[in-house]
Formats: sequence, C-alpha cells, structure tokens
Amino acid sequence: MTPGNARSWLPALAAGVLFGLGCGGGQRADTTPPGGGGGDGEAQAGPAGQGGDGGDAVPPDKIDEINRQLSRKRAVMSRCLSTAVDNKELPKNARGKVTVEIVISPSGTADSVKIVRANLESKILDDCIIGHIKEIAFPQLPRPFETSYTYGFEAM
Repeated sequence: MTPGNARSWLPALAAGVLFGLGCGGGQRADTTPPGGGGGDGEAQAGPAGQGGDGGDAVPPDKIDEINRQLSRKRAVMSRCLSTAVDNKELPKNARGKVTVEIVISPSGTADSVKIVRANLESKILDDCIIGHIKEIAFPQLPRPFETSYTYGFEAM
C-alpha cells in the first residue's frame, strides 16, 4: 500500500469509528433523581419527598405541578431583587442564585420555607422570596413533601 492510498481510506475509517461510537453499544440508566436534578429552576425531592414504602409516594404529576407553580413565580421573585436594590441592600448590578428548601404539607401549604444557599446577602430579598412561596397553593399530597428550588437573579 502506498502513502497516497492510505490517505484515501483514512477519512472513511475515521467516520466509521465515530459513527459506531455515536450510536453507542449499551444503554445507560436514567440516574436523574425524582423531581429533577436540582439545577437552576428545578425542584428536587429531598428525604421527606421520597416514598418509603411506595404506598404514599408523591406522584410525578404532583411534583411537576409543584415545579410549574414555583417557576411561575420567577417574575414576582425578580421584583424582590428590585426591592432589595432600591433599598440599597444589594448593588444595582447584583446577580446570583438563591436556593430555598420547602416542606409542603399534605393540604398543599408550605409549612416550612428557608433559604439554604444564596450568593446574594439581603434580608429583604430572603423575606420577599419566603413570603411569596408561602402564598402558593400547592396541590394536595399524600404525605409531607420536602423539595428545594433555585431562583436565578440578575439586576439590570
């Protein structure tokens, strides 16, 4: 084989190898925890949210509804940041994330709401976020459900 011939079949070989790798040999199991991965804007089930015996587990459609309700509050939460900036607790160019931990009762009320992680330090912002979450009418659940949710903020 001459060097010129090797150059002609090398791209085809590389394409075949890449195609084979892209199609994959085995399938991987979905390792996403119930309630999402806990990233920005996704609720994540905590210890109280995972069904112990399976008989009183919170159904996935209820978890989705909880996520939707928390997501719908994004605009309201943005106004919380504006209030904190207006009151000079945060600079005009403030940006960051705030993660809340919520325990939702079987009746659908937020029994417990607390800030568990934040890179924006503002009592006004924290109190505003907590207050708005406590106003949400969550779906009725078979048991208390613990979850967390992260809101992203950027002042303009």
